[in-house]
Amino acid sequence: MVTPFEERILAERRRMSEPLESLQKRVQDFSQGDKSKQILLDTLRYESTGHLDFSLFPCPPVIDHGEGAILYDVDGKAYIDLHAGFTVNVLGYAQKEINEAIKAQMDKVIQFAELPMQPRAELARLLVEHTNGDFEKKVMWAVTGGEAVEIAMKLARWYTGKPLIITHWGDYHGRTAGAMGLTSKAFMMAYSYPIPPMDTAVVKIPFPYCYRCPFGKEYPSCDLFCADQFEKMFESKETWLNNPKAKVVNVAGMLIEPFQSSAGYLIAPLPYLKRMKEIAEKYDFVFISDEVQNGMGRTGKLWAIEHAGVTPDLIAAAKSLANGLPLSVVIGRKEIMDSWGPGAHSSTFTAYPAACAGGVKLFEIFDRDRVLENAAEKGAYFLEGLNELQNRHPSVGHINGLGLYLSLELVKDRRTKEPAAKAAAWALQRLLEEGVICIYSGYYYNRLCFAPPLVIGKEEINQALQILDRVLVETEKKFDIQFS
Repeated sequence: MVTPFEERILAERRRMSEPLESLQKRVQDFSQGDKSKQILLDTLRYESTGHLDFSLFPCPPVIDHGEGAILYDVDGKAYIDLHAGFTVNVLGYAQKEINEAIKAQMDKVIQFAELPMQPRAELARLLVEHTNGDFEKKVMWAVTGGEAVEIAMKLARWYTGKPLIITHWGDYHGRTAGAMGLTSKAFMMAYSYPIPPMDTAVVKIPFPYCYRCPFGKEYPSCDLFCADQFEKMFESKETWLNNPKAKVVNVAGMLIEPFQSSAGYLIAPLPYLKRMKEIAEKYDFVFISDEVQNGMGRTGKLWAIEHAGVTPDLIAAAKSLANGLPLSVVIGRKEIMDSWGPGAHSSTFTAYPAACAGGVKLFEIFDRDRVLENAAEKGAYFLEGLNELQNRHPSVGHINGLGLYLSLELVKDRRTKEPAAKAAAWALQRLLEEGVICIYSGYYYNRLCFAPPLVIGKEEINQALQILDRVLVETEKKFDIQFS
C-alpha cells in the first residue's frame, strides 16, 4: 500500500526540520564561550533556521578574525582552519596586500551596474593568460558559482543548438534554478518540494568513486569500465544522447566537477577525465569543468582538470577568485564566448570592481610567491601524514589527496567498508572543540575533508595531524572500531 500525503509528507518534513528549542539546546551544550553563546542565541532568534550554519556543525563557531591559516572566535579561541570557507579564503586571513587593493578600489567606486572598469579588464587578461589551451579565450563574469554554471549551460546550448547536459551523480553545481537540475543532493530536492528543478534536459551518470565503485569493479584493473558504459549510451537509439542511424547527437555539453567536492573531496582517476574529453570530442559537444571549489590552485595546479592533461572548452570558477569577496567567471573558447550578443546574460553585481581588484593582486602574489608549487608540496606533506594515520587507525578506510585538497573516509570495518557516519559527525565536533575546523561530507556522511588556506605552514599541518590522531583514538574507542 502506498502511503498517502497526510502520513508521508508531513512526517518527512518533521524529520527534515528541527525545533528551535533543540537548536537552542545545542548552543547551551556545545558553544565555545559566553560571547559565542549569546551571538548564536541571537542568530537563532532573528534569523531563519534554513541557513547552512547549524547543518555544518552541531554548534558552529562564531568567528571574529583571522590571520594566515588561523581563525579566532569571539571568545578568543584559536582554530587551525582546514576549511577556508569552502575554499574561498585561498590566501588566508588579514592578507594585507589584497585587502589594501580592495580598499583602494572601494575609495574610487564600489559598484556601478556592470560597466567595464580597469581592474575588471586586468583580471580578465590574467585569467585568459594563466589558463591552458592553444586557442583564443575570453571570460564572462558573474557573481556566484551557481550563476557561472548557469552561464556555462546557456552557452553550451546556445552554441551547439542542442538541449542535453550530461553530469555526474554526486556533483554539486549550485542551487539556482538551472544548476539545481545538475546538482544531485537528495536533501536539496526535498526542500524544493513541491517545485522540483525544472530543467529536465539533464542526463546523469555515475561518478568514478573507485573506493565504492557502483559497478563493483576495482581500479585500475577495471580498465575504466564506467567510461565504456557511458560511451555505449551513444551507440544505441534507445537513449536520448544520440541517433546513430541519422548521426544526430542531442548533447550540448558535459558539465562536471573533475573532483567532487560537496560529495566528500573525491578524486576521479585522471585517465577517466581524459577519456571523458575524448568522448566529448568524438561526439562533438562542449566539455565544461566546474572548478568553483577545487580550482585556483587548490590541487597544486591553477585548475584541477590540468592534472589529467585535459583542456576544457569552458571553465566555471568562483569562490577563491578574490580571496573573500563574491566573484565568479566562465573562461572559454573565444568562438563560444562570442556566439551571443550584448545583454545575453546580466547581473547587477557582475565583476564587482573591488573583488576584481583583489583578484588582480591575488594573481600577482600567486606568481611572485610560487603559491601553486608550494600548495603541491605542502599537500604532499599533508597526505603523507594522513597515510601514516591510516596505518594506525582502523576507522580510516580511504584517503584522497591532491595538493591541499584532501579527505579521509571513516568506516566501521575496513573489510566491509560499512560507513561510520555517526563516528564522523562526532569526530567533527571533537575536532572543533580541540581547535580544528574542517568539513564533513560524503555520499554516506562519513568523510572528513581538509581544504586549508594555501598559506598554511607545515607546523600548522603537524598540529592538525596530531589533533586528528587524538580524536581518531577517541572516536574508535567510543564507537568500538577495531582492526579486524
